Amino acid sequence: MSCSLIQPLFDGSLDIVGDVHGEIDPLRSLLRHLGYSGDGEHPDGRRLAFVGDLTDRGPDSPAVIDLVKSLVEAGRAQCVLGNHDLNILLGHRKHDNNWFFGEEHKEDGIVVPQILADESIRQKVLAFFRTLSIALERDDLRVIHACWNDDMIDIARESSDVVTLYDEHHGLIEGSFPDLDLDDIDKDLEHQNKNPVKVLSSGPEERTDAPIHSAGKIRHERRVQWWNDYEGPFSVFGHYSILDGQPRGNDSTFCVDYGVGKRWTERRAGKSSGFNLKLAALRWPERLIVFDEVV
Repeated sequence: MSCSLIQPLFDGSLDIVGDVHGEIDPLRSLLRHLGYSGDGEHPDGRRLAFVGDLTDRGPDSPAVIDLVKSLVEAGRAQCVLGNHDLNILLGHRKHDNNWFFGEEHKEDGIVVPQILADESIRQKVLAFFRTLSIALERDDLRVIHACWNDDMIDIARESSDVVTLYDEHHGLIEGSFPDLDLDDIDKDLEHQNKNPVKVLSSGPEERTDAPIHSAGKIRHERRVQWWNDYEGPFSVFGHYSILDGQPRGNDSTFCVDYGVGKRWTERRAGKSSGFNLKLAALRWPERLIVFDEVV
C-alpha cells in the first residue's frame, strides 16, 4: 500500500459510520445492531469505514479512539481524518477539544462530563491520527470527512503527511496576502478554500450577509453545499450534522452525521433513551441507514 493520503477503500460490503465525537456507548450499540462482535468481526465478512471526527463533545474520546484503533489494526476498519481530529493533530486549541489538553469544557457555564487526557493518552492519540488517510476510494464508492473536491484530492494524492501538506499550503497562502487587498474575513476564507487539507476535512465556505454564532464564537463565514455540484462515484461524508432533520446530499452523495456529538445536551435535559440525536451507519451496497438505537 502506498503512503498517499488518498488510500484504497476496502472491497466488499461495508458499514460507513458517521461522526462519533467521543460517544463510546452509542458506538458500541451501533456495532451490535450492525452484527459485529466485540472484536469487530462480522459473520458475513462485512467491514467498517469511519468518516472521522472520532473526538470531542462526547464523554469518552479516548475510549472511542482505542476501539477504532484496535479495529483498524485488526484490518476490520478504515478511518479518515475529520476536522476535529486534524485540529488535535495540528495542536490547534478549539472550542470543544479542551479534553485533549486535560482541561474541562463548559457550555452555558455547565461542565460537560468528559474523560480528560493525560500525556500518555495524548501521545497515543497523536500517533494514531498520524497513520490516518484523508480520503478512501474505490471504483463505486468514496469516503471523505467533509468534501470531495477532485483538484484538492489530486494535491493530497501526492502527499504522505497531512501536517506537512497543511503547513506548506498555509505558508503559501500567507505569502500571497501582501499582493492582495483582503480584510481578515477574506484572509480566513483564503485559508479555508485554498488549503487542500482544510477543503477536504471541513469543506468550502463563503462570506455571510450577517454574523452568525457557531462553535462558541461569532463567524462571518458559512458552509457551502458542495454536493449540489458534485459529479462522480457515490461519496459518503460526515461533518454537516443533520441537526435540523434535513438530509445533506443527493443521488450521488450522502451525509451520515446524525448529530450524536450533541447528545450530551439531551442527557442534560433528562433523557436516557429515545434520543433525537443519533449515531448512524450507511450500509453499502444496500444503502440502508442503521442507528445506534432501534427506531
